[in-house]
Amino acid sequence: MGAWPESDARRADGGRRQADRRVAHRQHGRAPVHRRRLDLLQVTAERLATAAHLHRSRSELAAAALLQDSLLPGRLPTTADWEFAARYVPGAENGVGGDWYDGFELPDERIGVVIGDVVGSGLPAAIVMGRLRSALRAYALEFPDPAEVLGKLDRKASHFETQTMATVAYAVIDTTTARVDLALAGHLPPVLAVPGEPARLVNPPLGPPIGHNLAVTGREGTTFDMPPGALMGFYTDGLVERRDEDLDTRLEQLRRQMTATTAETVCAGIMAHLVGNQPATDDIALLVTRHRPEPA
Repeated sequence: MGAWPESDARRADGGRRQADRRVAHRQHGRAPVHRRRLDLLQVTAERLATAAHLHRSRSELAAAALLQDSLLPGRLPTTADWEFAARYVPGAENGVGGDWYDGFELPDERIGVVIGDVVGSGLPAAIVMGRLRSALRAYALEFPDPAEVLGKLDRKASHFETQTMATVAYAVIDTTTARVDLALAGHLPPVLAVPGEPARLVNPPLGPPIGHNLAVTGREGTTFDMPPGALMGFYTDGLVERRDEDLDTRLEQLRRQMTATTAETVCAGIMAHLVGNQPATDDIALLVTRHRPEPA
């Protein structure tokens, strides 16, 4: 065949260039669509993961709140001569945690009084709190000395609840003699108000917290009287600790609220003056017992 005319060659070459440009345009257009689809899938996956995490978190908080509510005593052991009142407020920042209070009858007309705080928050802390509460009740039936009970609790927690730490105050009230045996495991001391005397902090030997085999043996306690009209207040650190306030100042405010009136009135006054309408950043547990005054 002969050579193409020059005009035909130019037309053929121009057609090839146009075809190449159309192919390149189609290929160039597919890449952004593919990337946009990948971006959309990634955003969707992230949002689904976030929603699932929020759902799990809400479910865990609800379960922790339900568990803790079921473990707080529905009835405190009020008698003809002894009365109790209590408050519990979950923290606004961490939700439900490991704070608890307890009161129960013991043999020989004695009453056990407990307040504690498990390190941590949420469902794990609430589960540990429930186990420690049950174990302490069991040991309280076997051993009359609060210091020994806390030693047994420390051994149990150190063996079965690894990486757990809790502070606990445990007292046993002999309702016939009005004598109180008290032991502390790293917990803030209770406030005692005796008629005719300024309210004061009870300061027995302070043992280490529960957990990590810190004091399975060798814990000590103290004994004191609660005459008619006397009150004693137990509390967790959420009541008195604030980031912008001195702890001693807060403890002094608490001490001033311990006055010679009913346990319920004292509880209400403490919550009004130390908490008020401000949301609690940490769990608050408060338990007040009163030896009713003798009839006039």
